[in-house]
Amino acid sequence: MPANPHNGIENNLPQRGLLVAVCSAKGGIGRTVLTANLAAALSSKVKTCIVDGCFQFGDIHLALDLQPMFSIKDVIEQIETIDAESLWHYLNRHDSGVRILTAPPRPEYADLVTVEVLDKIIGLLQSKFHHILVDTMSGLPEHTLYFIEKADNILLMTDLEMATLKNTKMMLDVLTTLDLRHKVHVVVNRSTMQSVINASDVPQILGEESIIYIPNDFELVSKSLNIGLPFVMKNRRADIAKTILTMAEQCCSMKAANIYEPRNISFVQSFFNKFKKQKVRA
Repeated sequence: MPANPHNGIENNLPQRGLLVAVCSAKGGIGRTVLTANLAAALSSKVKTCIVDGCFQFGDIHLALDLQPMFSIKDVIEQIETIDAESLWHYLNRHDSGVRILTAPPRPEYADLVTVEVLDKIIGLLQSKFHHILVDTMSGLPEHTLYFIEKADNILLMTDLEMATLKNTKMMLDVLTTLDLRHKVHVVVNRSTMQSVINASDVPQILGEESIIYIPNDFELVSKSLNIGLPFVMKNRRADIAKTILTMAEQCCSMKAANIYEPRNISFVQSFFNKFKKQKVRA
């Protein structure tokens, strides 16, 4: 049995918690909704934390109806001396048991979040949680590149709109070039919505056979966001909730990861180096 996720800091933890990056090529796909609900579902089983990776305009706290007392900015101000125990006190607690490290209160503070700062924070969180979910920015900005490189699993979200699928295909191509494709799980959100493109067309469009389909339930999702209560907590029998609860079960079946070994070259630099070489060959 896993340790009770609601009883502070336990010792019964994996060698290193699993990092899950929730990504998309475009905005408005449902990353925040998935992150909040998947974290709430996981929290009933294991110790779970959310990091709001949208450092300019993050709003995961709104999806959880939180008025955060602290943010990552407060952590950064103490970064030289902070350890896992003191970091715990900067995490905001949700009724589900999920702990949340929110984005800075103002967009200009996003510049304070460096890769070096993230390395320390994520390392400390991985020593105290079974799962850390990151609600990233859309596309491939520097911070998102950092999270997808370090992640154990990447949930790449898309929907049935043509422009979204086109951009998702391009993002998959980039992740393949960067040797990260094996970590990607494609998630088709609103898969039952009326569209010119059918859900059954997605595998061929993206060249991906194993896909997670989340059904459309606009009314339930909209209500959940407006009241700040994850629907997996109160509407577990809804099809959309059942899908995310199943995803949580699959996450819990993953084995503890090995200690993360940082690369000698920065990920962003390797990103540009690879495409520079491709350009020269062309």
